[in-house]
Formats: sequence, structure tokens, C-alpha cells
Amino acid sequence: MNRRSFLTTAALGSVALVVGCKPKAPYALVPISGVATYNGKPLPTGFTVQLEPPDGARASVGVIREGGKFEMVHTPSQKGAKPGTNVVHIYWNDPPEVNPVPDEYKNLMAKYGFSGSEKMTVEVSKKDANFKIDFTD
Repeated sequence: MNRRSFLTTAALGSVALVVGCKPKAPYALVPISGVATYNGKPLPTGFTVQLEPPDGARASVGVIREGGKFEMVHTPSQKGAKPGTNVVHIYWNDPPEVNPVPDEYKNLMAKYGFSGSEKMTVEVSKKDANFKIDFTD
């Protein structure tokens, strides 16, 4: 490979990496933040909620912070969730062998985790800083 071909290939590869690192959603996102609760009490840190559009579009996630607070993130550079009906999932951030799910939340995971017995949906329609997701037994 001559020097010019090498530089052209390297330049094209660099452009592909830069473009590939910042994917944009092909639809408008709705900024969502709020509180996630379980039986009326804020979820503790260690959980993440996920809003998954039923059409197979990319899901958005919200890491639970103190007081059950979360903010939905679609990509590292985009906040929000896809408008419309979204399926809600909950998951524990740590590997169970390192930091197991607390006993009082095992029913929550059995019901609303990825392989859970229940399917919960929420409607995302407008910007909402007080969005509430309430998981119940």
C-alpha cells in the first residue's frame, strides 16, 4: 500500500469512528426525569429502569439515584425517551454474585425484570420532570 492510499484509508476510518460514536435517534426524544418507587417507597440506588419501545427501537435507561430519582438517557449524548407507549423493565446493576439483589426486592425483579411475569407500560408524550414509575406487588 502506498503512502497516499494509507492516508486516505486512515482518514476515512477516522471519520467513520467519529460518526459512529455519536448515533442520533431518527425520531424526536422526550426529556423524562422523575422518581421510581416500589410499593410507594423510592427505589434505592443499585437499580436501573429501562423504557423500551415495542417497535424494537433503541431503549432508554435511567439509573436510580438517591430518593428513587432518575433521568432517562437514550445515548451518551442524548437524553430522553421515544414518545408513545414504552414497556418498563427494572434491573439490578451489579452482578448478583458480587452484590446480590436485596431480599425485599426479589419480588420486584421476578415481576418486572427482563424475564418477569408482568408487563408494565407507560405513556411518554411530553417533557416531564415529575414522571413517576410505580412498581407494585
